[in-house]
Amino acid sequence: MRVWPLTLAVPLVFFALSICDAQAMQWQCGASVNVGSEDAAPVDDAPLSWARHQLQSPDAVDRLIAPDFADHPLRLSDIAFVPKVEADALDWMKRASQSPVEITALGPKPDYLGRIPVLIRDQAKTSPITWQEALLSKGLALLMPETPGDLSRLITAEDNAISSGAGMWGDHGSDTAFYTVAITSNASGVAKSGHADVTNAIGRFVVVDGVVVSVENQEWRSYLNFGQEWRRDFTIAIGAELRDVLTNPDGGFDAWIGRKVRVRGVVENRGGPYIALQNIDWLCLETQ
Repeated sequence: MRVWPLTLAVPLVFFALSICDAQAMQWQCGASVNVGSEDAAPVDDAPLSWARHQLQSPDAVDRLIAPDFADHPLRLSDIAFVPKVEADALDWMKRASQSPVEITALGPKPDYLGRIPVLIRDQAKTSPITWQEALLSKGLALLMPETPGDLSRLITAEDNAISSGAGMWGDHGSDTAFYTVAITSNASGVAKSGHADVTNAIGRFVVVDGVVVSVENQEWRSYLNFGQEWRRDFTIAIGAELRDVLTNPDGGFDAWIGRKVRVRGVVENRGGPYIALQNIDWLCLETQ
């Protein structure tokens, strides 16, 4: 998958906000945020079946060829590539494909482009990591969860890359950065992080970190607000179906106030910057 620049036409309790420099953190994402809830989706931890293969040298990051999968090309699951570092990612994949690898398919059906989503790892290493984890750790790919299973290693790999400014995460340009922060519009005492403000990311797919300042719950959706003026500050909108998986019926999101959240998606302009959550695994809560 590639992520291209996009253009779109498109009673509360408050806490003080502080955003600091990005540093490696522990995150719970998706259904794991609500561990213990009966509505939480179980994590699929079934053992994977790996088989040895020799890949052809790839000519595209999102189309891999292995003779034993002659009917369909392959693609790496759960990550996306961005033009800024795509050439570097392809160079890494060409080097890695020179030796035999182990592959496991993550479903019998190909995607809409006829590709089978797979995990790939180096066969020669005693403790191999997947290609996904390696690419994320170098900042050469963006995490885009799509398959069931434990994603903690991938989340950690990307978080470490963000904190160190590796690869794509080294871009701090106000209108080009892939990592941004939510800063309330009327917080004069907010620490300067050196990272791009999500306000400048309208129309782009980015990763956003911020501290929840207030919550508003409505029948069909909930809003996580990252400032006292929702018409100017960053907001995440969460539909009722996803909300029911992320929270317990009694507490809602109120327990998230004052907690750090990470979300990814296309930033819309709804008075202030706004992301409508599209995938439950695209929302993470920093562990306490």
